[in-house]
Amino acid sequence: KNAILDNFEESHIVIKSAAVADYKIKNYSNEKIKKGEGDLTLTFVRDNDILKILGEKKNNQILVGFAAESNNVVENAKKKLERKNLDYIVANDITSADTGFGSDDNKVIIISKGGEEIYLDKMSKKEVASKIFETILGKR
Repeated sequence: KNAILDNFEESHIVIKSAAVADYKIKNYSNEKIKKGEGDLTLTFVRDNDILKILGEKKNNQILVGFAAESNNVVENAKKKLERKNLDYIVANDITSADTGFGSDDNKVIIISKGGEEIYLDKMSKKEVASKIFETILGKR
């Protein structure tokens, strides 16, 4: 978290493809937790949203986020784009069996803050990455 925040000001483009952690342990222990008689219950609390913090701090940077969605993919991605002050969001439907997590391929929608939607059919993740950069850099 600190590394990205410390270097954000001199960055031109920041692409955040994943959240580090949405939640963290509420009562962190530096020591081993000994086995007790009963069950252990861990309480989680929301962690800082680095992408949202960057959206609040940005000046001239281009900020790109990702939205892994299981329903209402475009609608939810647009809400995230707005809420986090992004320039682009790359949305994908994680319910698809042959793309996304655990696959070498992906099928995504690149959405700009201006409302443009670019649908990329199934292709290798390397090709998807190239198309994302082409879009951001205006070489479509």
